[in-house]
Amino acid sequence: MPQKLESLLLEIRDMLKRLDQKLDRLEVRFFVPSDRFVPGTLMSLPEHLRRSMEVIVTLGEATAQEVAEKTERSRAAESDYLNQLVDRGFLKKEKKGREVVFQVFDLHTICPMCGDRVLITTRFCGRCGAALYGLEL
Repeated sequence: MPQKLESLLLEIRDMLKRLDQKLDRLEVRFFVPSDRFVPGTLMSLPEHLRRSMEVIVTLGEATAQEVAEKTERSRAAESDYLNQLVDRGFLKKEKKGREVVFQVFDLHTICPMCGDRVLITTRFCGRCGAALYGLEL
């Protein structure tokens, strides 16, 4: 019995080593090195602002109400977040009639697959073809 247990433990150890090697390969493939981090890009935003920004990128332009419907947050919260994005230079806002519409500038983000710098308004990386926005909005 002890020999069978030892054999089983060795088999588990080998499986864990193989799993660890696979995880290492995945990390190399999907990890964006910190030396590729570009301030002022989508990656530099806090999560709550990034979510609002991703909705605007997907829609092209939108009101705070339209963004709130997609994020399922209040219009007031979205209005605040969108105005923060305007203050940071990510968005511009324009009055159209009685509504304020938020629009994206041509900013860049980092492709999570290859680390290439790409326009924030594109859906796929021009270098590797990776989808840049996998969220269902």
